[in-house]
Amino acid sequence: MQSLSLKTLNIDENNDVNDNIEEEDDPNSKHNRSVHIEPFHRQRRIDGTLPFSEQIKMMQYIVPTNGIDGRHITDKNMLETDAQGGVWKEIIHTGIGQKPTIGACVRLHYYAYFEHRDEPFDTSFKRRRYLEFRIGKCDVLPGIDIAVGTMQRRERSKFIISSDLLYGELGCAPHIPESAWCLYVIELLITNEPSAIIYDEQLLMKNTTNRQQLDDFAKRIRLAQTLRNTGNEEYANGQLDRALRSYNKARQLIHNKVTLIDGKHEEQYHQLLLKLHLNSAQCYLRLDNFEKCLRACRDALVIEPNNLKALFRASVSLRSLNQLNEAEKYLAKAMSIDSQNQDILNEVEKLKEAFDLLINKKSDETFILKESNELDIDDMLSCIAVSDEFRIKLDSVLNEFIETTTIEPFTIQRDNFSDTEYYYIELLAKYKQLNINRIDENIIHITK
Repeated sequence: MQSLSLKTLNIDENNDVNDNIEEEDDPNSKHNRSVHIEPFHRQRRIDGTLPFSEQIKMMQYIVPTNGIDGRHITDKNMLETDAQGGVWKEIIHTGIGQKPTIGACVRLHYYAYFEHRDEPFDTSFKRRRYLEFRIGKCDVLPGIDIAVGTMQRRERSKFIISSDLLYGELGCAPHIPESAWCLYVIELLITNEPSAIIYDEQLLMKNTTNRQQLDDFAKRIRLAQTLRNTGNEEYANGQLDRALRSYNKARQLIHNKVTLIDGKHEEQYHQLLLKLHLNSAQCYLRLDNFEKCLRACRDALVIEPNNLKALFRASVSLRSLNQLNEAEKYLAKAMSIDSQNQDILNEVEKLKEAFDLLINKKSDETFILKESNELDIDDMLSCIAVSDEFRIKLDSVLNEFIETTTIEPFTIQRDNFSDTEYYYIELLAKYKQLNINRIDENIIHITK
């Protein structure tokens, strides 16, 4: 708490008449007065001889409590029986404007009195500084927070507040008695709504955060650039593995770990990351690690979709992985960008040779596979453990189906056969060059 607590109490138990800031009832009094008498002080209306129980009869009961733990009483039927404490208010001078809302920052001057005392036990004037806090944020005693929340700017009011909303049953010895009720005279000076305060704080926080982010961005970019330069030197010396480690460290240092402040920093970040991806791809290509080379090229193409180096190296990697159709797509895009590039023209020739080799290889494999399949199926049929009666009957049925002119499919239900017999049916149908269509898990159709 900023004030209204033991730490901020400025109490002198030996106060003399000069410390008394009350007005004298007798205008001819010869007592010396304080040198800093305030207009606020002059207009106070405090009667220290009148008990609080009498004063509250002439005041507005704004917040009733049970007088024990500060619990508010909202049920009107319980006010007469359970309301033993709370906050009472009397307006001395009306104010202007709206009442402060939750979170609003307020500034005020105040005097605080115990019952039957004409001298304040605490006041903001002794510290020569106003009290400042936020409404509803537990910055001060609950009773003060509630009281100020009912005031307008420039309003001056008197409040009597029960102990359960101040220092409690035990008080704060030796200065605050046990179960002490207090009278406060408060003048609300300024009210700043929470929107303005939050905006100012957010603006300050944003500026501070931006500076920190900018410093972090510059530091990371500088270190990543140094690592890239080191990797380039290692690549030039043929130390490909070490170069890759340097490039990967630089990429990890900046990738998704820097906050981009504006467009200029974003461009700088993407250009450095692009170079690191391309350099890594070149190292992987020379190490014949085509999968990782392809991955690095695709990362680079995310940043710059028409990057010639990334397209070319991706095509080479795909050709080396025998993914010729994909390689052709990347190479065609590279050709559309630079059709005179000699490296790209050489890669076109290599890709044509790879296609020709693949076509010839497939032709040879098809011929060999056809012969081997005929031999294999014949051997497999003879090895399947089914009865001779089943073999003869199935062969006869399939031959009749082949000789008929019907176009209706021949239906086989799995439930009528064992797994071995079902497999033999499929294999024999393939051997007789019939088509097998699976309708579901239990039914197949054999067609010509």
